[in-house]
Amino acid sequence: MTADTVFVRHAPQFYIYGEVQHPGEYRLARNTTISQAISIGGGLTPRGTQRGAIVKTPGCRGPRNESIRYRKRDVLQPNDVLLIKASLF
Repeated sequence: MTADTVFVRHAPQFYIYGEVQHPGEYRLARNTTISQAISIGGGLTPRGTQRGAIVKTPGCRGPRNESIRYRKRDVLQPNDVLLIKASLF
C-alpha cells in the first residue's frame, strides 16, 4: 500500500480596509472589480467614497508595496489590498 499526497491550493484572496462596513480578508472570485469588492465588504460607510480608491499590490522585490489609483471597473489580483478613503465632504 502506498501513501498518496494531495496538495490543495489556497483560494486566492484580497483584503479591503478603510471606509467599508466589514473590512477584512475575502475570497477573490475571478474578475472581481473594485465595485464588487466594496459590495463584498458590506458596502461603504456613510463617510466612504469609491473616488480615489487605492490598491496595494505585493511587489516583486520583497515586502514593498506599490500603491496605484484604480477605476471602479478595474479587476483585483490575488493578495491585493484595497483601501477605501473617507470623503472630504
